[in-house]
Amino acid sequence: MSGKSGRPPEDRLRRQHEIFLAVAPLIERYGAKRLTMRQAARAAHLSLGGLYHYVPTKRDLVLHALKPEAVARLCAEFHGRHAGLERTDPGRYVQAGVDYMARQCFFIRPAFHAALELDAEVAWDHIQASIEGGLDACTRPLGHALPGCTPDEIRRLGRSLRRTFFSALIDRTVTPDEMRHELLSLIRGWPRTVREEERPERLRVMALTRHAARAR
Repeated sequence: MSGKSGRPPEDRLRRQHEIFLAVAPLIERYGAKRLTMRQAARAAHLSLGGLYHYVPTKRDLVLHALKPEAVARLCAEFHGRHAGLERTDPGRYVQAGVDYMARQCFFIRPAFHAALELDAEVAWDHIQASIEGGLDACTRPLGHALPGCTPDEIRRLGRSLRRTFFSALIDRTVTPDEMRHELLSLIRGWPRTVREEERPERLRVMALTRHAARAR
C-alpha cells in the first residue's frame, strides 16, 4: 500500500517555548495579572485562537518556563551540543556553561515572578533539582579548567555560582551580559579570591603555633 508520508509530528513543547520567549518581555513589563492573552497573541504573531491552541490558559502561558519538561529540554539541548567539550576543552565548556546558566536564568525568571504574583503551586523541588543539575554540569569541569584549585575550592566556587544565579533570578534589573560577566569574573579570579580570604586564618593559626612552640 502506497501513500504520501505525513508531515512529522509537531514539537509542541518547542512551539510553547518559542511563544513564551516572545511573550516573556510583556510578563516582566506588565506582570502576570495585567497581561492579556490578546497582547500575548500579538507578541507571538498568532491569532488568539492559535495562541489558545498551544496554551489553553494564561496561567499555562506565564508559568511555562517552570514546567519540569521545559527546564529539562534546555538541559538536554546544552548537553547535546557541548558534552564532548567537558574533557577535551574544559575552558570552552565552562564558557558554554556560563552562557547556558545565563540563558536558563532569563528563561525562567519571568515565570518565577509570575508564580510569586499568582501564588502558584509549582513543582519547586523538580525545578531546583534541574537547576542544580545544570550548575553541577557547569562546575564539574572547573577542576580541569582551574588545575590550581583543590576539590574543596571548586565546591565553594560552585556554591558562589549558585548564589549568583539565584540572585539574578530574583533581581529583575540584572541583564544577561551582567550575569555572564559576573560569573566569568568569579571563575577567573577564584583561586586568588579563595586564598586571600583564607590568608588571615592561616596567619592566625601560624601565630598560635609559634606561640605554642615558644611556650614549650
